[in-house]
Amino acid sequence: MAKVDDLSIEQVSFPIRMMGYVLGWLDTNSVKTIEQRTKYIDSVILKTRPTNAVEIGSGFSSRSRRFKNIKFFELDLDHIKKRKQDTIPFDISKDRLDINVKDALFIVEGVTMYLQEKQVISLLNQIKKYKGYLLIDFFNSSYSARHKTFRENVYKFLFKLLIGRNHLFDYRIESIEHGKKLLRDLGYKNIKHFPYSVEKTLDCLFYCRL
Repeated sequence: MAKVDDLSIEQVSFPIRMMGYVLGWLDTNSVKTIEQRTKYIDSVILKTRPTNAVEIGSGFSSRSRRFKNIKFFELDLDHIKKRKQDTIPFDISKDRLDINVKDALFIVEGVTMYLQEKQVISLLNQIKKYKGYLLIDFFNSSYSARHKTFRENVYKFLFKLLIGRNHLFDYRIESIEHGKKLLRDLGYKNIKHFPYSVEKTLDCLFYCRL
């Protein structure tokens, strides 16, 4: 986690951890992006101090351990629960969001780019039924680099093997304004975009009120 969430790697198997180090060496911009994104999200948590937080696609995030005064609901696929017992099984492709919480900070980090557009819209509509705030990131197609270095191409090949997909990503927004409009059209308010100071990144992070 780019040395900003070291607790998270404790639950990652050694082979996957080593693969992560190799991928990070091949594509340092991805590491820098994760670092800045983690810091942005943590800064919002520190500033707003929500009573509840819902992490959708929580993976091995250690925020529930680092922010102990906040009640975390950590949702992810079944295979994550095998290593992280507090995980609530949740498959965006077939499950409906059903969390017993009235007001919360929803965090959807590193998830939407693996989904189809209809799944992204469905998830955003389900979150909108609650009260609180949302932190969500999308990949921005206007940030795509036309020319990739050899290391970046090797990274792409290895990452495909790691996630078991013939292609890396699915859903992308077309621009920052497109992302804002998407959220606004679905009823989200006070939409803010967090800019990264990373030379090459596809990621863009938004914060808004439900």
